[in-house]
Amino acid sequence: DRRAASHNSQDEVPPGARFADMVAAKGDTAHWRLAKQFERRTTGKRYLAVVHGKPEPDTDRIDMPLGKHPTIREMYAVRWDDTGKSSQTIFRVRERYEGFALVELELLTGRTHQIRVHMSHLGWPLAGDDLYCGKHLSAGDLGLPGQADRVVIDRQALHASLLSFEHPMDPRPLTFTAPLPDDLRELIGGLRARGYQAVDAPGSTLDLAALGIPRS
Repeated sequence: DRRAASHNSQDEVPPGARFADMVAAKGDTAHWRLAKQFERRTTGKRYLAVVHGKPEPDTDRIDMPLGKHPTIREMYAVRWDDTGKSSQTIFRVRERYEGFALVELELLTGRTHQIRVHMSHLGWPLAGDDLYCGKHLSAGDLGLPGQADRVVIDRQALHASLLSFEHPMDPRPLTFTAPLPDDLRELIGGLRARGYQAVDAPGSTLDLAALGIPRS
């Protein structure tokens, strides 16, 4: 049987973008060994996101404990009390736009909504993520041709882009990438059209061309 390795997504990545959808194991032994890599966090995972604002510096390690929001059941928040759990995210700016940025994200821990809460707490919420202060964006907002009120992004602009792990039956390293969906590619294309600065902060690994957003 082909079995998906057990993996709980830390962020509600849209369908088609979950890391668990990128890999399957053939047989019980392979499934168990692969699941162990996820459990021990020895896999490599990179996300790409469009955020509001101007993240500074170009790269940094966010170290802020997270826990349940004190009053809103479906949300999480930075918690400095004894309910907060250690949570660490590295962000690396890849491109800067007018009012937005494209960032590559690396999780060092795996808390629920970790990326969304960390970035929002620092003033750089994910585009489209209205639960954490992000805004839905229309064609008019981006200056795209056609109907101005056409929605371009109405969900979190976050994509599970790269997964790397050791082959469960031999020591071969494996790496898989998942191209961006149409709405994110249109969003990034619209932002680039208004002018952008390529940054590619140190430690960036994602190949933007392989993800479907090559630079001209």
